[in-house]
Amino acid sequence: MNILAIDIGGTTIKSDVYCNDKSLGQFNEMPTQVDLNTQTNNILNQVEQLISHTIEELSLQNKQLSGVAIATAGVVDSSQGTVVYAGYTIPNYGGTDFSSMIQEQFDLPCVVLNDVNSATYAEYKLNDYNKEDTLLCLTIGTGIGSGIVIHNNLLIGHTFSAGEVGYMPIEGQKYQNIASTTALVKNYQSVLNSKEPVNGKMIFEAYHHNNSKAVHVVREWIQQLVKGLLPMVYILNPTTIALGGGVMAQHEVLIPLIKDELRHQLESEAFMPKSIKPMNVGNEAGRLGAYYYFLDHVSSK
Repeated sequence: MNILAIDIGGTTIKSDVYCNDKSLGQFNEMPTQVDLNTQTNNILNQVEQLISHTIEELSLQNKQLSGVAIATAGVVDSSQGTVVYAGYTIPNYGGTDFSSMIQEQFDLPCVVLNDVNSATYAEYKLNDYNKEDTLLCLTIGTGIGSGIVIHNNLLIGHTFSAGEVGYMPIEGQKYQNIASTTALVKNYQSVLNSKEPVNGKMIFEAYHHNNSKAVHVVREWIQQLVKGLLPMVYILNPTTIALGGGVMAQHEVLIPLIKDELRHQLESEAFMPKSIKPMNVGNEAGRLGAYYYFLDHVSSK
């Protein structure tokens, strides 16, 4: 089966065709067409054109497209293939119905998943997890999102918003406002009392040189990150916590600090997950997760 997997973000749309778990070399990347001034987007048309182009390219190789698998930002009703809610980065995105368009225009089956859920599914499928495991994935970037697999099933939720932990209140603030990479950068800039641009790379370069301000900010940020992890650990009792996002390039520093802080904040060592590790799926996570979800939930029917 040749499956077109598409990863839709607020900045770019990336796609590739997969068959037998391998890319067919059809990778494509384009800017996401959004206009914050007019509060509009052109994503549905972009996806339609992308599918048409892929069908044409495959036909030149005497191949056919078998289905479409989409990972996208926003809250997604996977049962209907529609976006239920999206933040300000993709205006007027709620209500976008990928499934109907793909069925009507191309008569192809499709799946649509939230992007973090898709990355979580890729992490689960591509690594050595047991069916009895509970996997909690946390992605840390501009915001914070999570995905959960329990006993071989991706947890979607009653209104399709399971894992939207970035909105969780922690000491009167949204979790993502105190524990995202954005929060880390903002805190370091405040400590420096500087208006000069700061990024994560600069912070960890200073940290590795034992800069007292960087060490202080990183350790405070770890405390905030773990405050949000704490209720997830108590509720889910996960076998593994896998952490993703660009900041996890520093996993050799961060994972030991997170483990130590979690042990400190937990009531007992008995509540500790078996493993805390960086996610191990790379830049294809969204596309691969959607691809595997298609294979498991559409092609297997």
